[in-house]
Amino acid sequence: MDVKVIAALIGVVAGGAGYWVTTFWMKPIVNYIELRSKVAADLIYYAQVVSAEGLKQRMQELYEERVLANRRHSADLAACTLELPFWYRWYLRSRGCSPNEAVRNLIGLSNATDYDDAEKRIGKIKVALGLKNFENV
Repeated sequence: MDVKVIAALIGVVAGGAGYWVTTFWMKPIVNYIELRSKVAADLIYYAQVVSAEGLKQRMQELYEERVLANRRHSADLAACTLELPFWYRWYLRSRGCSPNEAVRNLIGLSNATDYDDAEKRIGKIKVALGLKNFENV
């Protein structure tokens, strides 16, 4: 075989492997990390809005936004977790992270109207997503 043909074949194989790794490994991992950051940001943003009872109109709107944001993040996280490569899910488990536990607690947080229950769920979400270093969350 000619050296040019071999070089072309190696290029095609390397390009295909790179595309496969990028599409099926790196993209889902980046999506997961971005979603994890969005969850952390929303936990900070909606921290004081647990119950809408007796609140001003703007706080009631924030309460409704919190419920919708937690439900949306829960659905997105559940879908995102399915796309993660097996070795990354193993890596998350080895670090004590459990995205599926975070999904359950985000739904529970969206239904929480008691401050103590919300704090417990936020703590569980932080542990499940590996947000232990975020004291503000």
